[in-house]
Amino acid sequence: MVDNEGRTCVYGLRHQARCLTSVVADVDHNKFLVGSQSLRRENEIHLLEFHEDEFEITSSVFQHSEEVWDIAACPLQSDLFFTCYKKFDSNSTKSKANLWSMGKTISEDPETNPQDRRTQVATSLPLESIFEVDGDATIKKILWDPKKVLTNFVSIHDYVLNVWSFDDQFASAKLLSAFEFPSSAGPLATGAWNPHKPEIAVGKDGSISGWDIKSQSQTFNINEAHSILVRALDFNPNKPNQIASAGDDRKVRFWDIRNTSKSIKEISDHTHWIWAVAYNRFHDQLLLSSGSDCQVNLQSIVSISSATFQYNDYDDNKSEDEYKEIISKPTDGLVRTYDQHEDSVYSVAWSAHDPWVFCSLSYDGRAVINRVPREEKYKIIL
Repeated sequence: MVDNEGRTCVYGLRHQARCLTSVVADVDHNKFLVGSQSLRRENEIHLLEFHEDEFEITSSVFQHSEEVWDIAACPLQSDLFFTCYKKFDSNSTKSKANLWSMGKTISEDPETNPQDRRTQVATSLPLESIFEVDGDATIKKILWDPKKVLTNFVSIHDYVLNVWSFDDQFASAKLLSAFEFPSSAGPLATGAWNPHKPEIAVGKDGSISGWDIKSQSQTFNINEAHSILVRALDFNPNKPNQIASAGDDRKVRFWDIRNTSKSIKEISDHTHWIWAVAYNRFHDQLLLSSGSDCQVNLQSIVSISSATFQYNDYDDNKSEDEYKEIISKPTDGLVRTYDQHEDSVYSVAWSAHDPWVFCSLSYDGRAVINRVPREEKYKIIL
């Protein structure tokens, strides 16, 4: 068997791109969705699958005329996803969102020859439009309910956060409630849904605030969480009340939303704007970040994770083997920097199938598959 430790798998799009997501509903395969962003050409959605045994990426390509600014995969049905895109007409440019269905791809057809499944699809496949989200306001981002209830979703606009309810069979959606933000300050930049309760966190300028979508009340507020714009947020999937944030000040900060007077941890390993942060959904002591310095950083944050290790002070009665075991446990710090990109890395995503596999996407259309180093993996599981 070939040892692929340390190898990288690269996939190139024909157009520029900035949005990537894991196909979270497919826990049996390493699948990711990527949307292209070309102003003058027809755009595409690429469904990528990483095959670990063959160490290769195969793809199915779908037609999507407008440039894609955000993409959000359904947490329960692997064929459904939202895109946010800019729509041009004779008088203006509007940012819209649409729910799409991919249908069955060539690689998923059981009658397809195995060799053909590993061949990239040369022609674009059609997407089925389910419905377009109503409203004239700019839509920047769609958030699915992470609890996989599939009753609600949220749309983030410049100065409004809308909560929607699906009807039966996803044929349409109705507006349940809206949170309006003052236009005197900057627009909303990003958002994240708390997997532990019905709460949405949004980033606006350098601040972060939380909102309960049932009571429609504010749950927390972090003024000046970052000195400049907050670009990325992600809730810890395994430890309630913890959220990570990052932005243009080149810092990643971690917060306990029950006491926001000071961050519980800060990391400063990027040299330019940070565009994305992502907790590992299985092992929350691992965190990815990426930015305009063309780098992807894999961090160990075990000291504030749900897997915190408590070590005793030096003890003369401990054997040498016992101390070797302590030393081999995970510790906080930069695990590895991945520098295979040559442009700003706008997105990172962990695989829903293999907790040690992740994908990153840079603006030049390069999608890169990497894995957690074996040494760090063994520190965690042993």
